[in-house]
Amino acid sequence: MAVKQRRRTLCALLVAVAAAAGPTVEVRTDVQRYYDSMTDICRTGVTPAITAAWVRARQALEAARYGGGRDGVNFAGIKSPVDTWLDCVQSPGDGKQ
Repeated sequence: MAVKQRRRTLCALLVAVAAAAGPTVEVRTDVQRYYDSMTDICRTGVTPAITAAWVRARQALEAARYGGGRDGVNFAGIKSPVDTWLDCVQSPGDGKQ
């Protein structure tokens, strides 16, 4: 009887850990590609490649239903390239040189 209880507890624990694991590898990869594409946005401005990476990252997050307050995840989403570029332009020492 005790063995069955331990198995149930272990199984429930494994399910909880798997559910809390977060976004899939694909989502993290698309979001990381977007962040990598923006490394020089202060110097180059918003390019079509950056915009395309942003669209892919947004679609991946939406398909995974991750963020935006869903399932207790307090993650609003990724910042648009235009908003990021505006942060560069409006801040002193923005690295545009």
